[in-house]
Amino acid sequence: MSLQTGTLEITGLTFETLEALNDKARRSGKTAEQYARRLIEIGVSTAETILPEMTLDEAMAPFRRQVEESGLTDEELDEMFLEARRDYHRELKERE
Repeated sequence: MSLQTGTLEITGLTFETLEALNDKARRSGKTAEQYARRLIEIGVSTAETILPEMTLDEAMAPFRRQVEESGLTDEELDEMFLEARRDYHRELKERE
């Protein structure tokens, strides 16, 4: 059974947004297209089930404010999430 796919063209993104997308994709070892596709897939699959009455921007606003007020850099924030993922996977392996 083959999975049907489609194409989406997004216009109006700022140069800064595109650069940020490219940087994050590069750091994760993906192309910008692969990274954007995953963001969309996650957003579509979780937004309706977790946040039915809020946009993703609305849901993330408090977190974004906290990060901004904390003074964390993007690199520090990335490292914090990577460490959390490592801890989670370490805990999973310990349970086995």
